[in-house]
Amino acid sequence: MAIPEANPEATCLSATESRILDAARALFFADGFSAVSTDRLSKEAGVSKSSIYKYFGDMAGVFAAVVSREGDAYELGFHRLPETNSEFWRDLVAFGERLLTLLNQGFCIQLDRMLHEEARKQPELVRNFYDLAYGRGHVELAKVIAHGQARGFITKSGPPDALADNLLSMWEGLQVVRSRLGLSERPFTDPAAWAKHCVKALFEQDARDL
Repeated sequence: MAIPEANPEATCLSATESRILDAARALFFADGFSAVSTDRLSKEAGVSKSSIYKYFGDMAGVFAAVVSREGDAYELGFHRLPETNSEFWRDLVAFGERLLTLLNQGFCIQLDRMLHEEARKQPELVRNFYDLAYGRGHVELAKVIAHGQARGFITKSGPPDALADNLLSMWEGLQVVRSRLGLSERPFTDPAAWAKHCVKALFEQDARDL
């Protein structure tokens, strides 16, 4: 499966850093984290091992930077908090659509499979991945839900982090599991429609006009 190119404008990196991350990205997805040593990465990237240590500390740091850059490239977060009721629901659905579109990418499925294979061998690596990816999205979503409650856009009771957890679980559902197991090529056939459906299902009373 071809690995889509990362967005070079997502973060401000030196040419050396970019070469390291591009090479690491391809190697991780091809062979898994445990199979990639600093020797192999330095050879693939055409840089010295000291450059890897200088910019990223160790291979776990390289992996964290790869994951962070992928997330930055797709800009899942909210640039500003919505001011009106209509803006709020539009932006919430748009966040879900961006997330599901990201999960539809081949590299995302590959990354998910790789992390499940590495979970027992590299628990700290997986924890860092969660914080940089899923955890990051959860924090962003909980923040905007809290804003919606404070402004009266959301009347549904419950802690913002719990409502964010519910919505993320509905968005991903078993579709992601099926793709991880190779039972489907991609999780979502229509990310926009599914994102809206889940928002309306969870916030039925407040999102009637979506």
